[in-house]
Amino acid sequence: MTTQWFSAWKQPSGALGERLRPGRDAHVWRIPLARVLAPGSAEVYGLLGALSEDELRRAAAITVDEERARFLASHVALRDVLASYTGIPPSALRFTRDGDRPALAGETGIEFSLSRSGALALVAVTAGVRVGVDVEEVRAVDHDGLAARTLRPEEAAAVHEPLTFFRYWTCKEAYLKVDGIGLAGLPGPSFTLTGGEVVFDDRPEWTITELDAGAGHAAALAVPARPVTVRAFDWLPGRQRTAGEHRKGGVK
Repeated sequence: MTTQWFSAWKQPSGALGERLRPGRDAHVWRIPLARVLAPGSAEVYGLLGALSEDELRRAAAITVDEERARFLASHVALRDVLASYTGIPPSALRFTRDGDRPALAGETGIEFSLSRSGALALVAVTAGVRVGVDVEEVRAVDHDGLAARTLRPEEAAAVHEPLTFFRYWTCKEAYLKVDGIGLAGLPGPSFTLTGGEVVFDDRPEWTITELDAGAGHAAALAVPARPVTVRAFDWLPGRQRTAGEHRKGGVK
């Protein structure tokens, strides 16, 4: 399985909302965090003013400079992406919580999920149905110990290196984000990894698929609907073109 990430420029406000079929489409945006607040990116730096007091307060509580910058970058990009679907200016977007999951306030009809790890973030967007996305930077961890504590026995038995653990972990996280129950829901249902769509019998109406987010990362998307067409885009700040010129990508 490979995920084709297509370059996608900023869209006119609200233009992308028309491209989401309720319960049928999911868009995933890959965000290279170092490029969001890169030196000379005046337009994107201006978007920092769109962040809420709560977002700025949460950023200020992060003591590591690099992680604070990545937090700010992910939220700047999130607001920019959601503005393209809702027609609401980035600074006017309001967020609330639905259980353990963030959600847009008001009747927008748009659902989203944000995940970041290391220098990469993913934003997933759907209409009329919840969505969960997770990305993890693959790194050296006690994969045997973590698998034993967080996965089902048959899943843990398949973990022999960090990559496999993080593949399972991102699938579990994406699944749990949909219901908003957090890590208390582990180990969740039993998953069989295929390198593409995940096989599991507990909820046959769901779509859970692994995403190829790039070297050194594991990622997954979950939507409580089937079938779902997944389209994948790279978020590129500061570029403009019309909605009619927007290029579509997908999971092949």
